Amino acid sequence: MELRPIGCIHSSYKTLADAPRQGRWSEEIVQLEIYAAYEDGLLGIGKHQYLIILYEADRADHSRLQAIPCGGTAKTGVFSCRTPNRPNPILFCVAELIDCQGRFLTVRGVEALDGSPLLDIKPYIAALDGQPKTD
Repeated sequence: MELRPIGCIHSSYKTLADAPRQGRWSEEIVQLEIYAAYEDGLLGIGKHQYLIILYEADRADHSRLQAIPCGGTAKTGVFSCRTPNRPNPILFCVAELIDCQGRFLTVRGVEALDGSPLLDIKPYIAALDGQPKTD
């Protein structure tokens, strides 16, 4: 399987220490640049208030299979926590769409490091994506 980035994420987070644990708790504004070849895929995106952003944690440690979750004290497997260090470092967040200007989306709620490859964007639809009970 080969994934091709559809764009690039521009953020003020230059290092892991700069980035928040979860983007949803940040007021930081981030810009998503969509490559020109994929611009037509943005048609209608402005009607959505929230977007699911899928991106690659390209600076993650792919060999780690355990981590201590945020707020935890004991190790757990990477498939039961949200660490970016995982065999396939594909991460997601739900971001608020602030503005859409051509190939550039301005969003809030993304914790990606500057230059992270953008893999996909999907509309967040509460009736489909929300769960009445969460962990």
